[in-house]
Amino acid sequence: MDLKKQQEPTKQTKETGNIYTIYNMRALGKRFLVLLEYTIICLLAIASVEYFKYSTKIHYDWFHCTPVYENITAANNIQKLFAVGGPSCDKRGQLKTIVKRIGRDYPVNTERKSFCIVEDKSLAYKHYPIENGNKGNPGYFAYIASTENMSDMNKLTSLCDSESIFNI
Repeated sequence: MDLKKQQEPTKQTKETGNIYTIYNMRALGKRFLVLLEYTIICLLAIASVEYFKYSTKIHYDWFHCTPVYENITAANNIQKLFAVGGPSCDKRGQLKTIVKRIGRDYPVNTERKSFCIVEDKSLAYKHYPIENGNKGNPGYFAYIASTENMSDMNKLTSLCDSESIFNI
């Protein structure tokens, strides 16, 4: 009798061990599927962000104002700066773009420059020039001149008319 009692618990232990192993495998399989599901969701989120960045990079003009420099004449160094763009480039966006571009292109105390910003008051504050690729007239434009040349400064004063002239 002692032999039977010793063998039976051994069999039960093996069987219960197998049941736990099977149960653990099923639980592990479920956990793996959940992990796979979360991994796929994360990869899709990353892919959507990257696609958005790529599409906005391609259609940059549609979302941002683009600064444009033009020389007034070949005889002087006065430049006209304005910003054009898509539907989001209203007067506020143009003014921000012009001020940022002047701040980045002309470091303070490196080159002596003077500029003024002139508003085109004939345009509405919110105008969205998007028909047939025509970006329309700019709402703001700036004239930039070197302070070293007196003839350029006189020309800048006449172009700016009654607007304030800033020095950097």
